Amino acid sequence: MVADRTVVVKLVADASSVKAGMSEASAATKSAADAMQGAGQAAQGAGDQMGNASDKGRTGLAGLADSARQNGAAWTTLGTTVAGAGAGLLGLAGMAGTMAANFDASMSSVQAATHSSSEEMSQLREAAIQAGADTAFSATEAASGIEELAKAGVSTKDILAGGLSGALDLAAAGEISVSEAAETAATAMVQFNLSGDKVTHVADLLAAGAGKAQGGVHDMAYALKQSGLVASQAGLSIEETTGSIAAFASAGLIGQDAGTSFKTMLQRLENPSKGAKNAMDDLGIHIYDAQGHFIGITAVAEQLRNGMKDLGEEERNTAMSTIFGSDAIRAANVLYNEGGEGIQGWIDKVNDAGYAAETARLKQDNLKGDIEKLGGSWETAMIKIGSSSQAPVRSVVQHITSLVDKLGELGSGTQSMIFNFAAFGGAALTAVGGLMVMAPKI
Repeated sequence: MVADRTVVVKLVADASSVKAGMSEASAATKSAADAMQGAGQAAQGAGDQMGNASDKGRTGLAGLADSARQNGAAWTTLGTTVAGAGAGLLGLAGMAGTMAANFDASMSSVQAATHSSSEEMSQLREAAIQAGADTAFSATEAASGIEELAKAGVSTKDILAGGLSGALDLAAAGEISVSEAAETAATAMVQFNLSGDKVTHVADLLAAGAGKAQGGVHDMAYALKQSGLVASQAGLSIEETTGSIAAFASAGLIGQDAGTSFKTMLQRLENPSKGAKNAMDDLGIHIYDAQGHFIGITAVAEQLRNGMKDLGEEERNTAMSTIFGSDAIRAANVLYNEGGEGIQGWIDKVNDAGYAAETARLKQDNLKGDIEKLGGSWETAMIKIGSSSQAPVRSVVQHITSLVDKLGELGSGTQSMIFNFAAFGGAALTAVGGLMVMAPKI
């Protein structure tokens, strides 16, 4: 009995302890709940204060997001403007790089044609760039002119001393390309065995011939190409030849037709048939002096004039046909009509120093000329800006080329694997991308 009582007493004591502990826990829980309620109220108050502050101007990412939602049109305009500015800068860089690359390619052609030293190439490069800044032509066009002059044997010294400027003046005066002007001047120099410092003089002759008679520099160039070599071999100077071509042009005989007729006329005079020789003797036409030298085109014209002036029209036409034939008679008639004095007058007219440069200046003294000069200056600026990028870009391209070459050297099995991976992988990625785009719409 004693034992049972002891046990009961212990249980009651334990139950009381548990009850007391639960009461304490309940009180603690209530206190915590009160504290959380107070914190919640404090947080709500702070949130209200932040909401009021946001009405005055939000900051941070949330503010930017709200601004973007509320000002969509303005943000679109700003974004488009910024993106456009970025694209413009990228375009400028690309333009500079492209222009510099094209110019370098032109200068490489010059070096390939001349095999000039590094120092000479540096001088020619600078001359072309300066020409692009100072004239209506681009530096790349100037480089093409340098190439044509150099291929004709004009030295770097002569090109820099006036050869290039002469070609540019001829191009501007005749409104033709720089390469054509340089080629025309260079061809004339070769035909008449002129030194490289005569480019400017040749330009003046051709520009004056075109400017003072019918046709243009292009027509003078064609006439000279057809007749120049024969005229030079016959003993005519370049001044006599261009003066005669100008006389033909004044009568409406221009371009290739003039050159062909002139060439044939000289050949018929140099190597006449038996009938032509008799007719020439009868008229007192002898193109060589006692020492066997050609008497000059002015003297030939004067002999024709004096020998036929007393003939009737029918007799003169018969004599002309017998001596010169159906083609050369056109040029011969011009010589007859002009006489020695008239032909000499044309020679004096074309031998006009400074004519090409002055004509070029006058033709470019207008808005169109100003715009063309601006274009040349712009290209020069782009070349200078883009030149700095050539070395690093070339290095990158060369490394990529090396990698591509190595790819080409792989075995056929590896290359087939790469192809299959690219083909099937590309198809899979394209399909997945398409589904991702279409899924929201579906």
